[in-house]
Amino acid sequence: MKSFIMWGMSDSLIVSLSGFRGVVGVSMQPQLALEVGLSLGTWIEKGVVVVGTDSRTSGCMLKSALISGLTAVGIDVIDIGVVPTPTVQQMIRFHGAQAGVVVTASHNPVIWNGLKLMSDAGAFLDVSEFESFYKIFKDRTYALKRWDRMGQVRIDEGALDSHIDVIFQTLDPSLIQNANLSVVIDSNNGAGCEADRRLLDRLNVRYTLLNDEPTGVFSHNPEPVKEHLTEIQSVMASGDYDIGFAQDADADRLVIFDETGHFIGEDYSLAFCMDCILSLSEGTSKSVVVNLSTSKVIEALSTMHQARLVYTKIGESFVTQAIKSQNATVGGEGNGGIIYPKIGWGRDSLVGIVVALHYLAYSRKTVSEIVGGYPKYVMIREKIVVDDSGQVSEFLDHVKQVFFGESLILEDGVKVDFGDKWIHVRPSNTEPIIRLFAEAPTEHEARDLIDSVK
Repeated sequence: MKSFIMWGMSDSLIVSLSGFRGVVGVSMQPQLALEVGLSLGTWIEKGVVVVGTDSRTSGCMLKSALISGLTAVGIDVIDIGVVPTPTVQQMIRFHGAQAGVVVTASHNPVIWNGLKLMSDAGAFLDVSEFESFYKIFKDRTYALKRWDRMGQVRIDEGALDSHIDVIFQTLDPSLIQNANLSVVIDSNNGAGCEADRRLLDRLNVRYTLLNDEPTGVFSHNPEPVKEHLTEIQSVMASGDYDIGFAQDADADRLVIFDETGHFIGEDYSLAFCMDCILSLSEGTSKSVVVNLSTSKVIEALSTMHQARLVYTKIGESFVTQAIKSQNATVGGEGNGGIIYPKIGWGRDSLVGIVVALHYLAYSRKTVSEIVGGYPKYVMIREKIVVDDSGQVSEFLDHVKQVFFGESLILEDGVKVDFGDKWIHVRPSNTEPIIRLFAEAPTEHEARDLIDSVK
């Protein structure tokens, strides 16, 4: 697939399979949202599009322009309000819609916003779908309709409950409801606030919600990594809780804290949920799909559960496509994004919460006891800001030279596999940066790998 990523120094607009991201008032403008609506509506030709937003203050502005574009080409819109990204994915299938759009920039800082595009399957567009849409967007060949053929807009206020219903159809909540569990969740004033409250009420757990008003003015950087999550660690350390969770701004990613308030890590959060799902699938042929930057702990879990492991390029769309083609049991990304295909085709923090609580309820173990049984790896994630895409090629060439003669995987950037450790260098799909991932049995070894290319 050719790259759709376009970088500029101050007006960066990033275009990838997951859609568009940019800085509000600079590259992310109402005109862009209008043109995306016109293009998406022209591409699907007729039918319904489900639209939701995260809680960012710029969401209403962009949603209004997007809906104008969709209705102008005769597409009906179901507006489901401020909801997690996976809720939109579920409601596409619930309503039999032809597409969906979420106005969100996910984990990006508050100055950003974006438009995530989804197909009638409730998944991100695949390569051929995106290219068909993008040709219309580029050529501006819109199928505008007359006054009497405009699309109509209606509101669905029950989307969150419908999403939870779908989860409970696959994961029986009764075990959790009788387990007397205590939970902390940091919703970070994002799209998960109301969804978390409704979910935990129905699960009959005791809970503390942090930053639980969906103002879109985030209490901390919305990327759910350890250095941004000091508040929940402090709350858990001073309380009596079984588990803690933190979400990103659109609540598709989930990270876990053990009962002491220790952050177990993004990859180990994914492993915790995958371990449970694979245990629920005993007696069947199992397979797991993750991206190339995911921890080797998933490899160990796959071996333990006798599951086949498949790696993909980075990006939810690539993982989802492989889950479908491999008929996989479970998939995800090492940033805390669990995908359970029995429920949906996208990363879903609400699914992750239910799976994690189910694991505690049936195992009668603590988080630290479960995670303590996994092999120990240390991953270091760093980033390098770049001015233009030309710098990326130069840097990747440098990495190839540094590790000439080693085992190189060139499917997505450059990954060097040393058996018990690895380093992966690649351009981000969502920000104007180069991402560096290194994992090894010790922090010293992982740091040496990072320093060797920096």
